[in-house]
Amino acid sequence: MKIAMISDIHANLPALKTVLRNIEKHHPDIIYCLGDLVNFAGWDNEVVELIRKRNIPCLQGNHDDGIGNSKDFFPYSFSNKAQQDYGIESIKLVNRTITPENRTYLQNLPFAFTIEIKGIYNTIRLVLVHGSTTSNLEYVQESVNDAYLLEMMDSMNADILCMGHTHKPWHRAIFCEAENKKIYRHAINVGSIGKPKQGNNKTCYTLVTIPNQTSLTEPNAIQVQFEFLNYPVKTVIKKIAEIGLSDAYNNFLLNG
Repeated sequence: MKIAMISDIHANLPALKTVLRNIEKHHPDIIYCLGDLVNFAGWDNEVVELIRKRNIPCLQGNHDDGIGNSKDFFPYSFSNKAQQDYGIESIKLVNRTITPENRTYLQNLPFAFTIEIKGIYNTIRLVLVHGSTTSNLEYVQESVNDAYLLEMMDSMNADILCMGHTHKPWHRAIFCEAENKKIYRHAINVGSIGKPKQGNNKTCYTLVTIPNQTSLTEPNAIQVQFEFLNYPVKTVIKKIAEIGLSDAYNNFLLNG
């Protein structure tokens, strides 16, 4: 089974369209979105409506929760005072412009997905969350220790745990014993489409391939492929200026 995973679009429609076109070339069985559709680049309604039109199952990120529940403020990441101010103004703008139908959609998105894939030898259980298994605000960075990752996976009975929120893609295979069997469990951050933070300005999504005969006894039993793509960044910068937000993220968008 091949699964495409996208996350953290943040109203960046040009990046989303670029990714969806590229995903079609890989012919996945399904696409999942791990949340944060809105708040940043200005195409909030358009992004929500495209996800809905494509029937892409989507989780609720912290920004979706904030806008869905009409919050005037909610926690978000920023690197300096100018970006903090940008975030405050963006929240105000999105709350004014999001349609009632799209707000209701965001409000009712689920916290997690659990997917069971039946193979020849066993059933593999995937759990998808936005931040962590307990909060869509928690940043699970690549530096986190194996014990904590296994604790989260144990709490959800997951063989594979997929996350977003940090905007930084990574994958780790963790050796462990389960039911007297020596296996590898996998933690994956799928990266960000609309606001990537992996050190370049390319949009990022993830392909996870799980062969039918997979037994998880080897670290490479599943294939995790990060796709980095160029997209029309200057179109996003122009849009941000048109909707009246500052240039606080222009250098970030151009250079990563």
